[in-house]
Order: sequence, then C-alpha cells, then structure tokens
Amino acid sequence: MTQRGLGATHGRVVRLVPDYAGTVLWFPHPVAYVHTRLHPDLITDLIRWELGYYDALDAGFNWQSPAHASAFTSDGVGLALRLAVQLGAGFDVEFATYEAGVASRRFRSELPADNPRAAAAFTALSARPAASWAPTGWSTRALRDTIGL
Repeated sequence: MTQRGLGATHGRVVRLVPDYAGTVLWFPHPVAYVHTRLHPDLITDLIRWELGYYDALDAGFNWQSPAHASAFTSDGVGLALRLAVQLGAGFDVEFATYEAGVASRRFRSELPADNPRAAAAFTALSARPAASWAPTGWSTRALRDTIGL
C-alpha cells in the first residue's frame, strides 16, 4: 500500500467524502453503492462513517469537538485503505478530511484488486454517463434505514 500526496495520479481516482449525496464515493460524481459491488461490510461501514460525520456536527455545521474531527479523520483513513485494497492497483483513493490542518491523502494498493468485481464495476462506471448511475441524494434517514439504524 502506498500513500502519496495529491501530485501525480497513477490510476483512476475514487474520492471518499461525505457531502449529502447519499454516498461517500465520488468517481468523479457520486456513486450509488448498489453500482459498486463493494463488500457489504465495507458499504455498511461507509454509511456508518457518513452518518457519524453528520452526527458530529453542530447546528452551524462545525465539529462538536476536536475529538469528533479526529475520529472522522482516523476512520476515514481506515476506510480509504480498505477501499484501495478492494479496488487494487488500477485506482487511487483520495480522502480529504474536513479536519482543520490535516492534508488530503491519496492511497493505492500495489496489488491486484482484493475484490475484482468491485474493480470491474468501477471500470465499467468510468465508461458510462454519470446520469445512468449517480444517485440524486438521500436523506440521512434513508441511509440509516439502509443499514437498519
């Protein structure tokens, strides 16, 4: 696994960022989880992470505490690493935290995809118009219902 700054890209870039789109996966548009073929445990953890992000914000969309921001970043790095392993060497995974003072990072597995179906799904998405696969946005209630919270 390599970690790099945001310089040269050695593959297609999947961005990991919550942004009220019903998914944290952007390629370059939001990607509905149903189209990813990612392992269900990873999808559940991505949804939980997004919900945790919204829950960690106050009414002014600021972190409730520095600990919330730090946990968001730590969990995001772990999820980016897991995503990079599933997608393999053909993809870079970029994680841009909202924690002040923390730089964006890009991860890439040097190995073949741990989940070839997911790598094939993202490869196929790159060849299709986004209108055919991008979600139109979900409420956080819909996300919670998806994973039974």
